[in-house]
Amino acid sequence: MEPLLELQGWWSETSPHVMTVPTPLSRVEALERQYGVSLPTDFKDYLLTCCPVGESWDRQNTFWWPFDRIKSIPEEYQHDVTEPQIAAHADQYLFFADYSIWCWAWAISCTTDDNRGKVAIIGGQPDCFVANSFSEFMHHYVIDFRSVF
Repeated sequence: MEPLLELQGWWSETSPHVMTVPTPLSRVEALERQYGVSLPTDFKDYLLTCCPVGESWDRQNTFWWPFDRIKSIPEEYQHDVTEPQIAAHADQYLFFADYSIWCWAWAISCTTDDNRGKVAIIGGQPDCFVANSFSEFMHHYVIDFRSVF
């Protein structure tokens, strides 16, 4: 199953209060300009088709951020990033969700290096990559969310 549909179906079955809305392409392009990045395709598709609206907690106590809440690591996180590959380009990683009132959060790499598209977990433990793509992250999150932290 396509990961976006898998995530939407999972939300529908387990967390029906998670409401989503398409984000206009112009707003997504403005986000890219704001951070000077090109979003990975699967993350861009997520924003364009099913970004949560407002306060969207799911059954796993993850808060999926609405479009207006998406921020870079330096804007949101006031601590040192422990993974050097992430720290070197922290301004090109965008947070999209956090767990249990910010025990940790997930950010996607919008870099142009080998880490492009990877999802990292920041805070709460040593910072590290947990998925090679946003699609992989969504799939693993739905199957066993513990596999992405």
